[in-house]
Amino acid sequence: MKPYRILQLPSWYLPEGGQFCKDQSIYLKQRGFEVHILANVVLPWKKYKLRVLTAPWRLFTSIEDGILTYRSYYRRLPMQTKANITRWCDETVKLFDEYAKKYGTPDLIHAHSCTWGGYAAYLIKQKYGIPYVITEHRGIFGMRSSLAEKSFLPVYTQFLQEGFSNASYIIPVSDQQIPKIREFLTGNVPVKTISNVLDTTFFNYVPRKPKENFTFIAVNGYNEVKGYDILLPAFDLVCDRLKNVYLRMVGENFEQRAFKKILSECKNSNKITFTGWLETHGVLNELRNADAFVISSRVEAQSISVLEALSTGLPVVCTETIPEAIVSANEGYRVPVEDVQALANAMMKMVVSRDKFDEIAISEHAASVAGPETVINELISIYEDVLKD
Repeated sequence: MKPYRILQLPSWYLPEGGQFCKDQSIYLKQRGFEVHILANVVLPWKKYKLRVLTAPWRLFTSIEDGILTYRSYYRRLPMQTKANITRWCDETVKLFDEYAKKYGTPDLIHAHSCTWGGYAAYLIKQKYGIPYVITEHRGIFGMRSSLAEKSFLPVYTQFLQEGFSNASYIIPVSDQQIPKIREFLTGNVPVKTISNVLDTTFFNYVPRKPKENFTFIAVNGYNEVKGYDILLPAFDLVCDRLKNVYLRMVGENFEQRAFKKILSECKNSNKITFTGWLETHGVLNELRNADAFVISSRVEAQSISVLEALSTGLPVVCTETIPEAIVSANEGYRVPVEDVQALANAMMKMVVSRDKFDEIAISEHAASVAGPETVINELISIYEDVLKD
C-alpha cells in the first residue's frame, strides 16, 4: 500500500487505559503508515481529584513513542448521560477541526469502540467525507452477564446505530460481541474479528522452575466487573481443600472500601499478596514466577492481561467472558460467570493437573492470535479494502 495516513480515534486513552491504541499505532508505523492519535481524554473526578481541576483544558500536541498525539481533556457533567455523549463527541469533532487545519485530513479514521469514538467518527465523516472503521473493545457486547445486559441504556441506541451503521468496517476483538453489535446495524457493514495486538517478543516464554507452592496470579485492578467478590470466596474454597496455594494480585484500587469488605470476609487473606500497580517489566516478572493465571470477570471482550499470561506460557482459569478461541481446553479452564463453586473447582483442577499443559504450545497459540504480524496483516487487509477506491 502507499503510505496512507491513519488517524486513531480512541474512546478512552492514557492515562485512562487505551494502551492497545498506542501499541497498534507503533506497529502500523513500523509497516510504513503515517499514524496519528487524536484523543479527547475523560478524567474521572473521583479518581484524579486535583488533577481534574489543574489539567490543561485545551488541546495540545506531543510525540509519544514516535507517534504524534493530539490531545485534550474532558470533564463529565454529573447525571447527564446524553449530554455527556453529545458534548464529548462535539468537542472531539472540534478537536479534529483544529487537527485538520494544521495537518490536513487523514485517509482513514480508525475509531476504538463505538462508545463514543465511533459516533464521533460518524460526525466527522458527515462533515469531511472521511471513511472510518471501528474496533469494538467493549466487553458488554459479549452479553455474558446481567451487568452487561443492563449496561445498554435506551439513550445509547441512536448513537450506536448511527456509529456502527455508517462505518466501512466493524472489527470486534471477539466473536462473542458480534450478535449484539448486529442488533444496532441498519445496513450491510462488513464485520471481521481481529484480536488486540500484543508484544509477544516482550511477553515471551521462558521455562519455569518447579516450586513447592502453587501460585495463582490475577492482573487486574479492583473494579466490580472484575468479579473479586467471586474470586476471593472461590480462593477460600480452594484453600480449604489444598495446602500451599497462594494468590498474587497485581493492580491498583484495592484500597477501596468495597474491596476491603470483600477482603475482610476472606478467611485466607494471609495467603494473598498485593503488588500494587506495576510497569510491564514488573508484570512480566510476576507472570514468569506464577503457576497459573486466574480471572473472574463479569464483563470482558478480550483481556490483554490474559493474552500476556498466555504469551509467557501460563495456563488460565477464567470465566466464559474470555472467548474459547483465546482459552480452549488446551490453554486452561473456562467456567460460568458469577459461579463461586465452579471457579473454585476449576482452580483446584488446575493445581492438580497443571503438568498436562504445554507451555510452549500455549505461548505459540497466543502469538497466532495476537502477535503483531498476525494482527497488523489483518488490519492492513481491511485498510486496503476500504481505501482501494
